[in-house]
Formats: sequence, C-alpha cells, structure tokens
Amino acid sequence: MPESSGDADPTTARTLGVLAEPEVTAEFAERNGREVGHLLNLADERHNWSVVVEYQDFTAGNGLTPMLDSLAKHRTHRAWDVMVCLTDLPIRLEGRTVVAEVALGEPISLVSLPALGAVNIDRRVRSAVTDLGWAMHRHFDPEDDYGDFGPPSLHQSRRIESAVLDEGPIGFRYLSATRLGRGRLLAGMLRANRPWRLVFGLRSAMAAAIATGAFALVTNTIWQLADLLGATRLILLMILSICSMVFWIITQHDLWESPRRDNALERYKASLYNTSTVWSLVIGVVISYVLLFVAVLLAAAFTIDADLLAQTLQHPVTVWDFAEVAWMTTSAVLIGGALGSGFESKDDILRAAYGQRERHRRQSADQSE
Repeated sequence: MPESSGDADPTTARTLGVLAEPEVTAEFAERNGREVGHLLNLADERHNWSVVVEYQDFTAGNGLTPMLDSLAKHRTHRAWDVMVCLTDLPIRLEGRTVVAEVALGEPISLVSLPALGAVNIDRRVRSAVTDLGWAMHRHFDPEDDYGDFGPPSLHQSRRIESAVLDEGPIGFRYLSATRLGRGRLLAGMLRANRPWRLVFGLRSAMAAAIATGAFALVTNTIWQLADLLGATRLILLMILSICSMVFWIITQHDLWESPRRDNALERYKASLYNTSTVWSLVIGVVISYVLLFVAVLLAAAFTIDADLLAQTLQHPVTVWDFAEVAWMTTSAVLIGGALGSGFESKDDILRAAYGQRERHRRQSADQSE
C-alpha cells in the first residue's frame, strides 16, 4: 500500500484515497501512487498531500451510482479527503462509453481504465487520478475558489466530452467523444487483459505439444508432407490450429457470453466481452505458437540429419526445409497433442474473460455484504 509524504501538519494534510480493483488495476495503482502524490504537492502549495492505495473487489459495470453509498462509508471510515476508484471494467451508459464519473455530493470519482486506451496508459492514469483528486478537493474545499470544475486531462482532451448532469447523484460525467471510441475501448480492454500471461496457463498444453512434436520430428511422413504442402497451405494449417485452440479454450471453460436478447445494453456488453476475450486468446495462443515453433525448430536442427532429409525429399535441403518441417509439426501437435491436455492454471484462462471477472467481483461484493 504505497503512501507518499512523511510527517505532515494535520491542519494542512490532505489524503487522496485510491480504491483499485485487484490484479490488473492494482498494478497501475502501485506504479503510479507515489507519482500522483508528487504531482498533487506540486499543484497545491497550501497542503501536504499523501496517496493511499487500497484494493477491493467492486462491481463498476453500471457506473458509480449503485456503489456510491458504500463508497461514501468507506471514504468516511478511512478519513480520506477525496477518493478515486479505478476499474478495469468498461462502462456503457445511455449509449455512450464512460471514461470517468464524479459524484455530486461526495468527493468520489470513478475511472474506467479501458476507456483511456492502450497507449501511454501509465501517464493517462496518473493524469486522470491527479486531476480528479485536485479538482474534487477544490470543488469541496470552502476555502478554495475553484471556479469551473474541469480536470485538464479529461476536460481538455479532444477524445473526451464532458457532461454536467442536472439530476441524480452524479454531477459530472466524461464520455468518449470519437467515432473510434469502441476501438479505443477494445484496445484498452485487451491491454487490461494482458493476453501474454495466457502463455503461463498453457504450460501443460505446450509441454504435451513439445513431447508429441519430438516423436513427430523423427517421422519422414511429416518431412514429406511439409515439403509437399508449401507455404500457402502451411499458413492455412497454422490458422486452423490457432483457431481450433481458441475455440476449444472458449468451449471448455464456458467463456462465451450469451446475453438476454431483449436487453440492448447487455447485448452490447456481451459483444464487447466476447470480442476482447477472443482477441486476448488469439494473441495468447499466437505467442504460445511462436514459442513452440522455436522449440520445435531447434529440436529439428539437432535431431534431423540434413543428408537423410535430402534423401527423403529427393532434393538439396536448405534452412527453409527445416523451417517447413518445424512449421508443419508445430501446427499438427498444437491441434493434436495440446488440445487433449489440461491447463496448468485455470485462473490464467478465466482472467481473459471480462464476463467471468465481473461475475466473480459481484459474488465477492455480495459475500462481503
């Protein structure tokens, strides 16, 4: 739990509490907590700011409003002056993608990290948290002439529109303003998913594939098939093997979201969740495929005699012929050996699905109540 600033005069001390969801969001909070405190102290010479980061499951899929009462109690209990919540869930309200919300009667705000995109995410998180914390403090501090409420990183961005709400507990809302908002949101969801970690969940599958590949490499039928297929059909076989693995993971772990047909919002969320899940799995499986290919290629270079390969193929061999054999073998064993094995870590697979994460957090929140 990072905390910036040391001993401070209690009359000038101010605390920004960051409530972050575990796993992905917590990493951003850990890396940026101290920097946010430093930026606040640079902006505010009247107070000594500290930043406290806590981790807790909460269900932010429907925005800040349903959580406001419990968050207000949490802020009061912790004696935080202002509070910023970070979620890795996308938020869709009234047909628009929500980047951030600010409560009207409480110094509490919510930021959806996927809506910030996938590029320069650390800088954007720092800016959003710092600006929201500073703007809320000025807004609720009677000694400060705050003027118009407007966090610069959100209020002045061409990709974000600000809206002042007249009714309800939410005072300000920041929405994605570009036509590419859905693409930016999906990119942010993929970044939050960290699909490369899927490789760790496929360790057992890859070990089974390597073992199967070791036997396949000494079979001259594989050599001949690789030589006859050519690059085009090897590419198609590779695509088939990757798609088969992705399909098998989705069906084995029930990762596909099936919303009610009469609810447009649920259909949209399911579409987002399914798209991000598929692309996360594709990226993870592609990385696994590349690693498997390198392992098989090295094994082929050490185990296959070049003269014997040339005699079998009936033409002089080059490095490309060894690559074709490794390519063919990798695709074949991924479909055969890996699909029949279990996973090392089921959690690594389930984290790729937003629907699974949201259900888990809803259950955790219900149990805590």
